[in-house]
Amino acid sequence: MPLDLERIEKKAISESVAEQLRLAILRGEVAVGERLPPERKLAPALGTNRNTLREAIRSLETQGLVTVRQGDGVRVADFRNEGELSLLPDLLRVAPRPERNRMLEDLLHMRRKMAVEVARMAAVRATEEDIAGLRALIERQVRNDGDLLRMLQTDLEIYRALVRTGFSVIGRLLFRTMAQLSQACLEQVPAFIYVHPEYLKNMSAVVEAIAAHDADAAGDALGAMLEATDAILLERIELFGDL
Repeated sequence: MPLDLERIEKKAISESVAEQLRLAILRGEVAVGERLPPERKLAPALGTNRNTLREAIRSLETQGLVTVRQGDGVRVADFRNEGELSLLPDLLRVAPRPERNRMLEDLLHMRRKMAVEVARMAAVRATEEDIAGLRALIERQVRNDGDLLRMLQTDLEIYRALVRTGFSVIGRLLFRTMAQLSQACLEQVPAFIYVHPEYLKNMSAVVEAIAAHDADAAGDALGAMLEATDAILLERIELFGDL
Protein backbone atom coordinates (compact mmCIF):
# COMPACT_ATOMS: atom_id res chain seq x y z
CA MET A 1 0.00 0.00 0.00
CA PRO A 2 1.54 3.35 -1.02
CA LEU A 3 2.34 5.83 1.73
CA ASP A 4 0.08 8.85 2.03
CA LEU A 5 2.88 11.37 2.50
CA GLU A 6 0.51 14.30 2.79
CA ARG A 7 -1.39 12.60 5.61
CA ILE A 8 1.87 11.64 7.38
CA GLU A 9 3.15 15.22 7.15
CA LYS A 10 -0.14 16.60 8.47
CA LYS A 11 -0.03 14.20 11.42
CA ALA A 12 3.57 15.17 12.20
CA ILE A 13 2.60 18.85 12.23
CA SER A 14 -0.40 18.25 14.50
CA GLU A 15 1.80 16.26 16.91
CA SER A 16 4.29 19.12 16.98
CA VAL A 17 1.51 21.59 17.75
CA ALA A 18 0.11 19.27 20.42
CA GLU A 19 3.54 19.01 22.05
CA GLN A 20 3.90 22.80 22.22
CA LEU A 21 0.51 23.12 23.90
CA ARG A 22 1.10 20.09 26.14
CA LEU A 23 4.35 21.44 27.54
CA ALA A 24 2.86 24.91 28.03
CA ILE A 25 0.01 23.39 30.05
CA LEU A 26 2.28 21.09 32.06
CA ARG A 27 4.57 24.02 32.87
CA GLY A 28 1.57 25.93 34.21
CA GLU A 29 1.76 28.65 31.56
CA VAL A 30 -1.98 28.11 31.13
CA ALA A 31 -3.71 27.50 34.46
CA VAL A 32 -6.21 24.74 35.21
CA GLY A 33 -9.68 25.96 34.29
CA GLU A 34 -8.35 28.69 32.02
CA ARG A 35 -9.71 28.88 28.48
CA LEU A 36 -7.29 28.61 25.56
CA PRO A 37 -7.36 31.46 23.04
CA PRO A 38 -9.89 31.05 20.22
CA GLU A 39 -8.81 29.13 17.12
CA ARG A 40 -8.54 32.26 14.99
CA LYS A 41 -5.83 33.59 17.32
CA LEU A 42 -4.18 30.39 18.51
CA ALA A 43 -3.65 28.77 15.10
CA PRO A 44 -1.55 31.58 13.59
CA ALA A 45 0.30 32.04 16.90
CA LEU A 46 1.42 28.40 16.61
CA GLY A 47 2.18 28.72 12.89
CA THR A 48 -0.56 26.35 11.77
CA ASN A 49 -4.12 26.27 10.46
CA ARG A 50 -7.38 25.61 12.28
CA ASN A 51 -7.80 22.02 11.05
CA THR A 52 -4.35 21.01 12.29
CA LEU A 53 -4.97 22.82 15.57
CA ARG A 54 -8.23 20.93 16.06
CA GLU A 55 -6.43 17.63 15.53
CA ALA A 56 -3.83 18.63 18.13
CA ILE A 57 -6.58 19.63 20.57
CA ARG A 58 -8.24 16.22 20.14
CA SER A 59 -4.94 14.60 21.10
CA LEU A 60 -4.71 16.74 24.25
CA GLU A 61 -8.33 15.93 25.12
CA THR A 62 -7.59 12.19 24.87
CA GLN A 63 -4.75 12.63 27.37
CA GLY A 64 -7.02 14.46 29.82
CA LEU A 65 -5.24 17.80 29.42
CA VAL A 66 -8.16 19.83 28.10
CA THR A 67 -11.93 19.72 27.98
CA VAL A 68 -13.85 20.85 24.91
CA ARG A 69 -17.44 22.04 25.24
CA GLN A 70 -19.65 23.65 22.66
CA GLY A 71 -20.09 27.30 23.53
CA ASP A 72 -17.37 27.25 26.20
CA GLY A 73 -14.30 26.65 24.07
CA VAL A 74 -11.25 24.68 25.18
CA ARG A 75 -10.30 24.76 28.86
CA VAL A 76 -7.29 23.29 30.65
CA ALA A 77 -8.35 20.26 32.70
CA ASP A 78 -7.09 19.24 36.13
CA PHE A 79 -4.62 16.85 34.52
CA ARG A 80 -3.02 15.79 37.82
CA ASN A 81 -6.33 14.18 38.76
CA GLU A 82 -7.87 13.49 35.36
CA GLY A 83 -4.90 12.99 33.01
CA GLU A 84 -3.56 9.81 31.44
CA LEU A 85 -0.39 7.96 32.42
CA SER A 86 1.09 8.86 29.03
CA LEU A 87 1.63 12.40 30.35
CA LEU A 88 4.34 11.26 32.77
CA PRO A 89 7.42 11.51 30.49
CA ASP A 90 6.58 15.09 29.49
CA LEU A 91 5.62 15.99 33.04
CA LEU A 92 9.04 14.78 34.19
CA ARG A 93 10.62 17.20 31.72
CA VAL A 94 8.97 20.25 33.21
CA ALA A 95 8.12 19.46 36.84
CA PRO A 96 10.13 21.16 39.61
CA ARG A 97 12.85 18.89 40.95
CA PRO A 98 11.09 17.94 44.25
CA GLU A 99 7.88 17.00 42.41
CA ARG A 100 9.82 15.14 39.73
CA ASN A 101 11.73 13.09 42.30
CA ARG A 102 8.53 12.26 44.19
CA MET A 103 6.91 11.06 40.94
CA LEU A 104 9.91 8.88 40.15
CA GLU A 105 9.86 7.44 43.66
CA ASP A 106 6.17 6.60 43.28
CA LEU A 107 6.79 5.07 39.85
CA LEU A 108 9.50 2.80 41.25
CA HIS A 109 7.24 1.80 44.14
CA MET A 110 4.39 0.88 41.77
CA ARG A 111 6.77 -1.03 39.50
CA ARG A 112 8.12 -3.00 42.46
CA LYS A 113 4.65 -3.96 43.71
CA MET A 114 3.56 -5.06 40.25
CA ALA A 115 6.75 -7.06 39.65
CA VAL A 116 6.36 -8.95 42.93
CA GLU A 117 2.85 -10.04 41.98
CA VAL A 118 4.07 -11.04 38.51
CA ALA A 119 6.75 -13.29 40.05
CA ARG A 120 4.25 -14.84 42.46
CA MET A 121 1.74 -15.63 39.71
CA ALA A 122 4.49 -17.02 37.48
CA ALA A 123 5.50 -19.42 40.25
CA VAL A 124 1.91 -20.65 40.53
CA ARG A 125 1.31 -21.13 36.80
CA ALA A 126 4.72 -21.90 35.25
CA THR A 127 4.99 -24.97 33.03
CA GLU A 128 8.21 -26.88 32.37
CA GLU A 129 8.43 -25.07 29.02
CA ASP A 130 8.08 -21.69 30.77
CA ILE A 131 10.81 -22.59 33.26
CA ALA A 132 13.16 -23.73 30.49
CA GLY A 133 12.59 -20.43 28.68
CA LEU A 134 13.35 -18.40 31.80
CA ARG A 135 16.52 -20.36 32.49
CA ALA A 136 17.64 -19.81 28.88
CA LEU A 137 17.18 -16.06 29.36
CA ILE A 138 19.25 -16.16 32.56
CA GLU A 139 21.99 -17.99 30.62
CA ARG A 140 21.86 -15.24 28.01
CA GLN A 141 22.21 -12.64 30.76
CA VAL A 142 25.35 -14.41 31.97
CA ARG A 143 26.79 -14.01 28.48
CA ASN A 144 25.62 -10.38 28.40
CA ASP A 145 27.37 -9.55 31.69
CA GLY A 146 29.24 -6.29 31.26
CA ASP A 147 27.17 -5.16 28.25
CA LEU A 148 24.68 -2.75 29.82
CA LEU A 149 22.45 -2.30 26.78
CA ARG A 150 22.13 -6.04 26.11
CA MET A 151 21.45 -6.71 29.80
CA LEU A 152 18.64 -4.15 29.85
CA GLN A 153 17.12 -5.60 26.68
CA THR A 154 17.25 -9.16 28.02
CA ASP A 155 15.89 -8.01 31.39
CA LEU A 156 12.84 -6.70 29.56
CA GLU A 157 12.48 -10.08 27.85
CA ILE A 158 12.63 -11.82 31.23
CA TYR A 159 9.80 -9.68 32.56
CA ARG A 160 7.79 -10.29 29.40
CA ALA A 161 8.29 -14.03 29.90
CA LEU A 162 7.18 -13.76 33.53
CA VAL A 163 4.04 -11.90 32.51
CA ARG A 164 3.25 -14.41 29.74
CA THR A 165 3.69 -17.21 32.27
CA GLY A 166 1.56 -15.76 35.04
CA PHE A 167 -1.13 -13.66 33.43
CA SER A 168 -3.85 -13.55 30.78
CA VAL A 169 -3.98 -11.01 27.99
CA ILE A 170 -5.08 -8.36 30.53
CA GLY A 171 -1.83 -8.63 32.44
CA ARG A 172 0.15 -8.57 29.20
CA LEU A 173 -1.55 -5.40 28.02
CA LEU A 174 -0.94 -3.73 31.39
CA PHE A 175 2.70 -4.76 31.27
CA ARG A 176 3.08 -3.42 27.74
CA THR A 177 1.76 -0.05 28.89
CA MET A 178 4.19 0.03 31.82
CA ALA A 179 7.10 -1.06 29.60
CA GLN A 180 6.41 1.74 27.12
CA LEU A 181 6.15 4.22 29.97
CA SER A 182 9.42 3.01 31.48
CA GLN A 183 11.17 3.36 28.12
CA ALA A 184 9.90 6.93 27.77
CA CYS A 185 11.09 7.71 31.31
CA LEU A 186 14.53 6.26 30.56
CA GLU A 187 14.85 8.75 27.73
CA GLN A 188 14.05 11.61 30.13
CA VAL A 189 16.01 10.32 33.14
CA PRO A 190 19.34 8.71 32.13
CA ALA A 191 19.98 7.90 35.80
CA PHE A 192 17.43 5.07 35.36
CA ILE A 193 19.91 3.24 33.10
CA TYR A 194 21.44 0.97 35.71
CA VAL A 195 21.93 -2.72 36.54
CA HIS A 196 22.60 -3.72 40.17
CA PRO A 197 25.91 -5.58 40.74
CA GLU A 198 24.00 -8.51 42.30
CA TYR A 199 21.45 -8.64 39.48
CA LEU A 200 22.47 -12.00 37.99
CA LYS A 201 22.56 -13.80 41.32
CA ASN A 202 19.28 -12.32 42.47
CA MET A 203 17.34 -12.83 39.22
CA SER A 204 18.62 -16.40 39.05
CA ALA A 205 17.17 -16.93 42.55
CA VAL A 206 13.82 -15.57 41.33
CA VAL A 207 13.75 -17.99 38.39
CA GLU A 208 14.70 -20.98 40.57
CA ALA A 209 11.96 -20.09 43.06
CA ILE A 210 9.52 -20.04 40.15
CA ALA A 211 10.87 -23.42 39.01
CA ALA A 212 10.13 -24.75 42.51
CA HIS A 213 6.62 -23.22 42.31
CA ASP A 214 7.34 -21.30 45.52
CA ALA A 215 5.30 -18.11 45.11
CA ASP A 216 6.39 -16.54 48.40
CA ALA A 217 10.10 -17.11 47.68
CA ALA A 218 9.77 -15.80 44.11
CA GLY A 219 7.95 -12.65 45.21
CA ASP A 220 10.28 -12.02 48.14
CA ALA A 221 13.41 -12.50 46.02
CA LEU A 222 12.28 -10.15 43.28
CA GLY A 223 10.96 -7.60 45.78
CA ALA A 224 14.27 -7.56 47.67
CA MET A 225 16.25 -7.18 44.45
CA LEU A 226 14.14 -4.28 43.22
CA GLU A 227 14.14 -2.61 46.63
CA ALA A 228 17.95 -2.60 46.64
CA THR A 229 18.03 -1.40 43.03
CA ASP A 230 15.47 1.34 43.62
CA ALA A 231 17.38 2.70 46.62
CA ILE A 232 20.42 3.23 44.41
CA LEU A 233 18.33 4.64 41.57
CA LEU A 234 16.83 7.25 43.89
CA GLU A 235 20.32 8.27 45.01
CA ARG A 236 21.41 8.57 41.37
CA ILE A 237 18.32 10.61 40.51
CA GLU A 238 19.03 13.01 43.36
CA LEU A 239 22.64 13.43 42.25
CA PHE A 240 21.62 13.79 38.63
CA GLY A 241 19.89 17.09 39.38
CA ASP A 242 17.70 18.97 36.96
CA LEU A 243 16.83 17.42 33.60
